[in-house]
Amino acid sequence: MKLYPVVSRMAIVCFAPLALAAAGCGEMEGDESGGGVHSMLATANGLTTINGLTTTNGLATGNGLTTTNGLATTNGLATSNGLMTTADGRNTVSYLVRCALAAGTTLVKKDQYGNSYTFTGEMGLATQWQTGSCDTACQERISSCMLAHVNTAGVHIPLWVVSQDPSVGWKLNPLYPNQEGSFFGNIFVLGAHGTDPKKVAAYYCNGIDYNKDVVPGRIGADQVNAPYSDPFGGGSGYCKDYCTAADNPYATSGFKACAGWNHVMTVWRQAN
Repeated sequence: MKLYPVVSRMAIVCFAPLALAAAGCGEMEGDESGGGVHSMLATANGLTTINGLTTTNGLATGNGLTTTNGLATTNGLATSNGLMTTADGRNTVSYLVRCALAAGTTLVKKDQYGNSYTFTGEMGLATQWQTGSCDTACQERISSCMLAHVNTAGVHIPLWVVSQDPSVGWKLNPLYPNQEGSFFGNIFVLGAHGTDPKKVAAYYCNGIDYNKDVVPGRIGADQVNAPYSDPFGGGSGYCKDYCTAADNPYATSGFKACAGWNHVMTVWRQAN
């Protein structure tokens, strides 16, 4: 049985996807590498907040980050200002790289003092951003991934994610039976898709099991300062009532579009 460690800033969570049992893991403190080798679909949330993201400021505005240049370049991710200059900012970078770059790919960046940090790719949603630009589709893929990894309580919860992007796909895992919800939007700019021009578009909707086996910091719990909102809150709030399901035979896995957003990530949780 092979174990797939997923490293986040304060802990290691081990997975044995589709296996019957998993061994325990130790704790690693202060790691900012943002990842390791994993099953490509199993991941761990723990991004307490997205540093540099507010309702009046897109992630790519004033944070030493630009979508027009590659992350590996100084113009793409600056060392002297913004995200790389604080621990919380570097944690955000670790999740950006985890979402964008492929497993086995590393990005080494320095902070303002010349200290080097290694960030590791995992999901491969926007591999072109390593050396090139991140267009609108790229921004939306990374946005859904970043939002899906938020845990407002700072608790590391194992997740299973699916999407129509080929690097992730629709395959489910029986160890993750609860459809928590779906995430979508564009957190890099203000007013994407004709939304409020003074805010970033950061959204979620409820999965059919959002209030089942609820865990701290996630949908269904009493989240505090969550960066996303439910655009369907005036109705049922369920994704199934507003979003377009994946094509058969994966129609029950997740959603390929929600309210005009075509890069949606659906999250499944374990049973307690």
